[in-house]
Amino acid sequence: MTSTDLLPPPSPALTVHQAAAALRRTAECAVAAMARNDYWAGGWQRGVTNAISGYEGDLAALFSPEMAVEVADWLDEVASAAARRGEPLPPLALTIASALAAHPAP
Repeated sequence: MTSTDLLPPPSPALTVHQAAAALRRTAECAVAAMARNDYWAGGWQRGVTNAISGYEGDLAALFSPEMAVEVADWLDEVASAAARRGEPLPPLALTIASALAAHPAP
């Protein structure tokens, strides 16, 4: 048994904050990588839809790094508000946090 075995599980709000941090970190890494690669000079949507055709590419292109940061900000806001007020988190925040936990950030 390790000392972490004795700790309680993290609160849902902490889990959502951690997901927000991972999403923000991934978006920032993407922006930095794009800045070093001329392929992305045409922008996020053009680059993604050139790489992935069809509706799949259209869908992927909608979620830009800038939008990812906006979602991360929203996750932080709702997690903080829920923790302050003792309210449950919105189901969407928990769904996003769960999806992000399944795909760890760099």
